[in-house]
Amino acid sequence: MTRVCHITTVHGPFDDRIFFKQCRSLAAAGFDTHLVAPVEQETGEDGVRIHPVAVPSSRLLRPVVGAWRAFRTARRLKAALYQVHDPELLWVALLLKKRGNRVVYDMHESMRGHILTKTWLGPTWMRKLASRLYGWFEDLAIRKLDHVLVVVESMRADILKYHPAQAEKVTVLRNLPVVALIDRSLQVLPKDPAFTLIYVGGLSRIRGIKEVVQALEQVPGVRLKLLGPWSDDAYRAECTALPAWAQVQDLGQVRMDAVYDHIRAADAGLCLLYPVHNYMISLPIKTFEYMACGLPMLLSDFPFWQETFGPYAWFTDARDPGAIASAIRAAQADAEGRVRKGREGRATVLAQYSWESESRILVDLYHRLLP
Repeated sequence: MTRVCHITTVHGPFDDRIFFKQCRSLAAAGFDTHLVAPVEQETGEDGVRIHPVAVPSSRLLRPVVGAWRAFRTARRLKAALYQVHDPELLWVALLLKKRGNRVVYDMHESMRGHILTKTWLGPTWMRKLASRLYGWFEDLAIRKLDHVLVVVESMRADILKYHPAQAEKVTVLRNLPVVALIDRSLQVLPKDPAFTLIYVGGLSRIRGIKEVVQALEQVPGVRLKLLGPWSDDAYRAECTALPAWAQVQDLGQVRMDAVYDHIRAADAGLCLLYPVHNYMISLPIKTFEYMACGLPMLLSDFPFWQETFGPYAWFTDARDPGAIASAIRAAQADAEGRVRKGREGRATVLAQYSWESESRILVDLYHRLLP
């Protein structure tokens, strides 16, 4: 079998896009599939061998020390093709390419714009400089590497503005739900008698978590489940100090295939992100997962999202707790609408938005790159 290896120092070993979608699909297609990721000891599942890499907790050391350790581990595997998933691994990708390997970069998000939102990098001028420097390095990688994967068509269009000659090696691989995994219930959870909202994903300021908790003050009978890691302790402390925090159940990071049991037990899924460029043109995986579980949604009122998810959701301003509370009340009062939106959402996922069909793009790409 042809050996392939995925590498991440940012995501966990059982990341949704990396492990549950791409690695499992490649293993099922007959590739000898390996994953280098932050995990305590070597393990394996569904035909994927997972190799540990010790990654420093420091944001400054991780792109250097963690990436170098990941490179050494990956190099020892002697794979025919490597795929990196983090911007901080681009220099590792170029090293592997220089050694004669086939290398793919999976661009999970438009990092140039995302850097501008990372307040921990310092003042605005410093973030702009970091964005430009990263953009220069990313441009180099796009020219040198064998292929680039992006999650939405708008990201591909942005790349081709600067690299029109690279059109043949930039492919859209949408981050869609694995329906078979969603329907494989691990545990049937009882529905809470209280109206329950759920949010799955990273918990950070620009993802509107604080505003949702503030909105709960105006809907005292409503509960909120949070499933995901906090971006930093200071932001979590801000949220936990709010009066309505008693209505919140903070479950932390839950393994992806167990998340779906919690989604099915809720009444509506949340994705109330701030209107930053990356988010306004994105297709968040959590929206499709909510839909696949038959759950209606409360979403940010971005025009692209209203066009894409209109029949399946209520929309509101993610920065306005009062508007969020009004949307929650509208969803709570419309039991028939929730059933209809959830049913239509699931039908749409089955027809158009499943990983089962999308995975063929990845497998076909690997066959082309590894004749």
